[in-house]
Amino acid sequence: MDPPANIQLRIVLDHPIAAYSGMVPGFVAGDYDLDELEIDVLPLARRARASVILAAARSIDPLRREITIEGRPPIRYDLASIDVGSSVRGLDLPGVSKHTLATRPIGPFVRAIDAKLQTSTKRGGPLRILVVGGGAAGTELAFTVDARLRRSGHQLSLAIVTADQTLLPDMNARTQRAIQSEAENRGIESVFAKRVLRADSAGLVIGPATANADEASETRLAADLVIWATGAAPIAFPEDSHETTSPRLSRDGEGFLEIRDTLQTLDFDDLFAVGDCARLVNHRWVPRAGVYAVRQGPVLEQNLRAMLAGQKLRRIRPQRDFLSLLYLGSGRAIASKWGFSVTGQSIFRLKNRIDRHFMRRFQVLDASGVPRPELENLGTMTSKPAVGDDTIEMSCGGCAAKLGAEPLGAALARLPTARPDASVLLGLDARDDVAVTSDESGRTTLHNIDVIRSFCDDPWLVGQVAATNALSDLFAKGGRPRYAQAVVGLPETLADEAEELLFQVLSGVRASLDDEGVSLLGGHTTIGSELTVGLSVSGDGPASGSMLRQTGSEAGDDLVYAGLLGTGVILAADQQGLAKSRWVSACYQSMQASNALAGRLAIEFGVHAATDVTGFGLAGHLINLLARTNLRAQLERSSIPLLPGAGQLWAMGHRSTAHPVNRAAFLSRVGDAGEADEAWLFDPQTAGGLLFAVPKEQTRALIDAFVAAGESRPSKIGRLISGELRRNDSRGFRIELLDSL
Repeated sequence: MDPPANIQLRIVLDHPIAAYSGMVPGFVAGDYDLDELEIDVLPLARRARASVILAAARSIDPLRREITIEGRPPIRYDLASIDVGSSVRGLDLPGVSKHTLATRPIGPFVRAIDAKLQTSTKRGGPLRILVVGGGAAGTELAFTVDARLRRSGHQLSLAIVTADQTLLPDMNARTQRAIQSEAENRGIESVFAKRVLRADSAGLVIGPATANADEASETRLAADLVIWATGAAPIAFPEDSHETTSPRLSRDGEGFLEIRDTLQTLDFDDLFAVGDCARLVNHRWVPRAGVYAVRQGPVLEQNLRAMLAGQKLRRIRPQRDFLSLLYLGSGRAIASKWGFSVTGQSIFRLKNRIDRHFMRRFQVLDASGVPRPELENLGTMTSKPAVGDDTIEMSCGGCAAKLGAEPLGAALARLPTARPDASVLLGLDARDDVAVTSDESGRTTLHNIDVIRSFCDDPWLVGQVAATNALSDLFAKGGRPRYAQAVVGLPETLADEAEELLFQVLSGVRASLDDEGVSLLGGHTTIGSELTVGLSVSGDGPASGSMLRQTGSEAGDDLVYAGLLGTGVILAADQQGLAKSRWVSACYQSMQASNALAGRLAIEFGVHAATDVTGFGLAGHLINLLARTNLRAQLERSSIPLLPGAGQLWAMGHRSTAHPVNRAAFLSRVGDAGEADEAWLFDPQTAGGLLFAVPKEQTRALIDAFVAAGESRPSKIGRLISGELRRNDSRGFRIELLDSL
């Protein structure tokens, strides 16, 4: 939360939600909602001004100091720390990964267990549930599953299968006796000294724990659900690669990364590893319990700072005993420490208080996305204006960072008329999405240039979205992009940092262009105050007479939008650390989506007019479709497709910095717009979808064609009707908003 000066803190993670393992049993028991045990990393990172890469890390090259990222080029580091957690043992046994529910990774488990239990209870009749693993995780889950289902009135038989001779083999004898007595009193069977040989859809086949048992000693255990809660196993990270000559990181006999007391890996001072993925070589007895991982946090933070400052590192001294609190369900828990054991409701109240206090330190936003007042001042984010406060405002990036429609139009209108040029079919005067020229043979070429300002601190993503955005205008004409040149504005920085930044940006640009078969011919760089990425794109127009235009709409046409609205408000909120990560992830996915298919289908189904929806928002681009016609648009409020979280953020008062400019330019042409309507009408979009005026008889077939191609279903959001020019507004035509068409 307080990074040293001149340090870029970067977080690489494949899933931005961290589930707190201490509350998972309570969630399984039905005592907690899912949001109560989840930590959203993205708002925390924003408050530390840390950049976030939402992609999976695959390997590390410690000699080159590079981290390989799935689907993109590697990134460089000066100092790195690995905390990828662990998996569970035995997933490689026949049928186990397919027919059982593994407790790790925790995030997917907590979502799957709830669905599994709900599905199982709908079958009717007694349920047969097996929990494999007699340690703390397996025992807690057995008790909490039992408590939940019995509270719901379901009959069940439940058994714990373990290779050990007792439950909780790592705890003291009193705790073992207490937990065994609890299991017997609740009718939970314990199957000791057995190992799983294989799993199938009917349950498990087990045998003696000794490895040399013969087939005659095999036993089948029938089950409707098998929960796999065995001991920790290492995750395959870093992945072994034959493409690098770098040495492998030292691992112990089980495959865990070996680390020193300073939490550094054995071979590299600039590479740390913590949590369940690592093993302290001087304290191999340390169990894989969350308390040890949590206590490594402060030591890691201090040592990272010390490494940066050239100071002496601190050594960790793990304690031999700790207070273990296991939930039994039904408001009861068991405490174990120093050879003692206590069970009761007061123990659960203690555990609940500890867990909730822990979570309150990290849950920046509540379940609905509202900031928690107690964490309002968390972190070093200094430009955090209050909602509605215009005195301090961080300008938005993406397509929101463009000149407003009114000054842009006024400036263009002051230019003298261009000299005649027969080869220019659509030029400056046309004010269309692209320019169009033709050669002597009649072949048409489409031209477009688009520049966006960085909307996040992931340069690869900014480059990819910039390219996707620039290509979209050609797709809106039904064209085929062929060539591109890039113009990249880089902030002033050191030469090697500028090299890496440009490499990441252009790699992102190439990722989008290569997918569409577009050649990057070259480009230009400039130095400025921030990152900007632009592309000049040219390509082939569609067959003669079939090119889509902004003009051409007819009365009776349906308005169809292939995309989602809300990128402006989500990016604005994320810039302030006020957007949930799942909202931001969905926003990123939307901006990375290509409009190539939409353009092809528009030509195929005879769309009358089309445009992409970007910085001027839905209202501004729809008005362009109505220009120079006698048409009026009727929009159905309930049919407007929104990105997850956009509605909540608008309702809380968040707006993109370009929203007021769009509102001022277009509000006078919209009828019956309330504040909620203005939110989606004027929100600027980055790399938005395509808006079509579709012949009514073709609408259903067009929508079905998207679905048949595996794309998201477009939304019919309104229709066009004949309308009269408003006397008090000579600039355009009215957009009407209706609750239903």
